Amino acid sequence: MNKIKLFIFLFCILLMDHIACSQNSGENTDIQSDKLFSFGIIADVQYADVEKAGKRDYRNSLDKLGKCVTEFNTHDLAFAISLGDLIDRDFASFHKPTDILDKSLAPVYYAVGNHEFSVEEEYKNEVRRHLNNSKGYFNFSVENFIFLVLDGTDVSTFAQSKGSKAYELAMAQYEEMEKQGFNNATTWNGGIGKKQFKWLERQLRIAENANSKVILFCHWPLLPENGTQLWNNGEILDLINNFSCVLAWISGHHHAGHYEKSGNVHHLTINGMVEAQQETSCGIMEVYPDRLRLKGYGDQKDYVLEISK
Repeated sequence: MNKIKLFIFLFCILLMDHIACSQNSGENTDIQSDKLFSFGIIADVQYADVEKAGKRDYRNSLDKLGKCVTEFNTHDLAFAISLGDLIDRDFASFHKPTDILDKSLAPVYYAVGNHEFSVEEEYKNEVRRHLNNSKGYFNFSVENFIFLVLDGTDVSTFAQSKGSKAYELAMAQYEEMEKQGFNNATTWNGGIGKKQFKWLERQLRIAENANSKVILFCHWPLLPENGTQLWNNGEILDLINNFSCVLAWISGHHHAGHYEKSGNVHHLTINGMVEAQQETSCGIMEVYPDRLRLKGYGDQKDYVLEISK
């Protein structure tokens, strides 16, 4: 009789353990099943056929980029985004990284950065067209999420032809900022102009009225104010903080990467691939109703960004 009781006791323990495991497995399935979609992110590939300088391994960026695209292609991605500085110099450099990104199974969008314009003067007008971003800024949507790709080269000394009116206006703004001692008063930073600012404000109002969520992409961060931020970061911060629809500002430019939250907006800077110490540096962002989850590869860290109700 004691043996029978022992058998029944052990059977009950095993049955309860099986039920618990099944319940846990179901919970994990539910967590994964509420994912809406995913997208890939890279920043600062800065390819050039030149020797390594410090941590910047320009030539080997191609191999790192190739590994990134291979990883992306193992996932069902809605799109991938390059956050600027795809090359470091020379217009001829564009073809090798864009050829690699053409192998992506997901469509690839391009933001422009300062190094995109470190090309021969006669090719500056070809840069945006080559990246299928002729205007510099645009929007697209996936489900109820609106993505705004912004152009921080809009007001800059490097993207304009020297001697042009746009160049002279940008130079005057840079000199005034330098005079006032702003730490981001450098000729490799830039700003968003009045026309683009009005477009951005209009897009945010449309999204707010439609109860859509907005994620913004730009080469330049708004925060921290460590000298890498957009020239008119304060103006842009004031704008986006007035809209509850804005979830995140995702950028490159600061190769070490960064994260902080200001108001309800997440500010995430992606690590620069050109300085990656591991075999690559990129991320896949999973979008859920209540959070954004970045899965980092290589040097890129993981993040979970909660979405406020």
